[in-house]
Amino acid sequence: TPDAEIEFWRNKANNLNSIFEQLQGQCIRRTLRILVQSKSTYCTTFARSRKGVFTARLEANDNTICLQSIVPWFEEINSKDDFPSLVDVFKPMLYTILLIWKKSKYYNTPARLVVLMREICNSLIEQACRYVSEEQILNLIENDEANLAVDKLNTTLLVCGEFRATNFEYKSKAANKCLKNDEEYKRMLYS
Repeated sequence: TPDAEIEFWRNKANNLNSIFEQLQGQCIRRTLRILVQSKSTYCTTFARSRKGVFTARLEANDNTICLQSIVPWFEEINSKDDFPSLVDVFKPMLYTILLIWKKSKYYNTPARLVVLMREICNSLIEQACRYVSEEQILNLIENDEANLAVDKLNTTLLVCGEFRATNFEYKSKAANKCLKNDEEYKRMLYS
């Protein structure tokens, strides 16, 4: 589910923040001073590693903050009992994702967004399976309520179709509002 992506970045930020705090400690500073004074070959490697932690920490913290803005939409997708009402979530969720793409310093790569979109689609599929399971359909047919089975299947197709249509709507908005260097995003997210 999309929650896994958010949890991944939250955990990564917490871990890197902890490492960063340790690197700021007196013991590490003293060790670094000794490495510099002794002109150790490890000094450059240590400085590079420290810079890598700092950069990764900035990325993880920024991604965590950006992804927090879509938590309410993910909670709705994952918890709504009324499958047809999920259509109300699609526009604000995709708009928020578009804003993240445009404003985030780090979470604006096609690879990151593909993962996010895949997680959203997986959640939608899970909800659709709960709404119209094979067992439910077979029970309805056995009870001579095939028309209700067809209605449930049609509703499922309509909701999924609405997600697709909303996705294409935001493809058009992205084409009109995003910068030229966002072409790869538009191609990856909305194809």
